Amino acid sequence: MTGGTATPVTRRFLLVRHAQAEVNVLADDDLMEGYDTDADLTPLGREQARALAGHLAGDRASWPGPAGPGGYRLCTSPLRRAVRTAEALAGALGLTAVRDARLAEVRAPRRFPRPLAVREWDALLEERLRHPEREFAGVESWAAQRARAREFLRECLAGPPAAGFVLVSHAETIQALLMELLDLGDGMLRSARFKVSNTGVFIVDRTLDGTEEPCSSLVVANSKSHLARTA
Repeated sequence: MTGGTATPVTRRFLLVRHAQAEVNVLADDDLMEGYDTDADLTPLGREQARALAGHLAGDRASWPGPAGPGGYRLCTSPLRRAVRTAEALAGALGLTAVRDARLAEVRAPRRFPRPLAVREWDALLEERLRHPEREFAGVESWAAQRARAREFLRECLAGPPAAGFVLVSHAETIQALLMELLDLGDGMLRSARFKVSNTGVFIVDRTLDGTEEPCSSLVVANSKSHLARTA
């Protein structure tokens, strides 16, 4: 017998924000000379990364299985804080971390026209979500950031078969990845956000049966159970 409904194919996406970095412990009134792509992990951040790696390696319900054809792939933002986090995961999970610039955080000038207080930077990020098509002070628009997240995911889904992907990225970019995976419009940003903590883990299953639009399920949101080991 031929024909019939295609066998559903599900790919799992584990989205992980990098561990605590030096830029995450600044006070509201501290000044930023520019956007720091080289910020390293704090001592606590290194503990967080190790705790997450150990947790995922022992969590057979969700952890990414072996590498190789049809296995999981580990991709990371090229920013130092993400790479350091991905290195910890790679060692524990037996995966190779591949850097991809599309997973980087919002693109911004290495040096601002004038120093910005952290509170001003946070307000700028909020403003760009209210006006998705606009750039502010040379900072990448939300629409552009979401477009590169969309391109990255499209490439993942169109590429060779894989059980799933582990993506190490940043708060704003993870927002974009989640909205793309869950097919959410920008209008949602006026009333709701995803909370994305350092080493917070999101799991999204994306299923395609060949006959309908893909269906995505948010399985885990911002899980931090592994951080009990660093308290």
